[in-house]
Amino acid sequence: MIELVIVLLAAGVAYWQISRSGANQPGMAPLAPSSAKSPQLAQLIEYANRLYGEKKWLSAEKAFLNVLKLDHKNVGAYSHLGIIYSMQKNLPDAIECFEIAARLRPSGSTYQNLGMAYYENKNSVKSAAAFDKSIMFEPSVSRYIGLSKAKKQLSDPNGTIRALEQAAKLEPSERILLLLETAYIEGKRRDEGRAIKDRIAALSKESGGYIPKRAAAQPRPTAARTHSA
Repeated sequence: MIELVIVLLAAGVAYWQISRSGANQPGMAPLAPSSAKSPQLAQLIEYANRLYGEKKWLSAEKAFLNVLKLDHKNVGAYSHLGIIYSMQKNLPDAIECFEIAARLRPSGSTYQNLGMAYYENKNSVKSAAAFDKSIMFEPSVSRYIGLSKAKKQLSDPNGTIRALEQAAKLEPSERILLLLETAYIEGKRRDEGRAIKDRIAALSKESGGYIPKRAAAQPRPTAARTHSA
């Protein structure tokens, strides 16, 4: 539906492209207005970014839709809209925006955003597939954690463990090791779970404190950077 609305809005409007720009959740890096070929587009992008930064979601949504009137292949605008819709729990529109972004510019970032939206919408198979693609572009801790959560939603304990083992290789912190310990225990691999518990105790002793499981159980994968078309 979003795509149809945008196509209708874009009909008869001149098309411009802007060069690369970044996007993170929730403090997404603004699309650089200086890179837009159209002064009108540059001003609109700057305005949309300001509204987004001020957390004026409804106004930012309208502004980014207006960006798409002028540049209907603007990946950054789709990514911003997807995050806005995700925060509003409007998951169908969020997924559609992220799908378009991933189709226009396949990258680790666009597929990570898509995987997060699929996960929130309980579509575990598509979520895992999207996270796998994001990892193929560039592995990261947040992407492996996202994959582990999708695998857990699929009742795949070994898949969950494999993803968290990779995350622990990238970041052998108490936070990640606690997640891995829990996965080992839930996967009935208790000996490996106890070994991880010993590693956590050693790390805790070095750092002078222990992180409670409830504090480590909710890692916050970030929606990574995207680029406009």
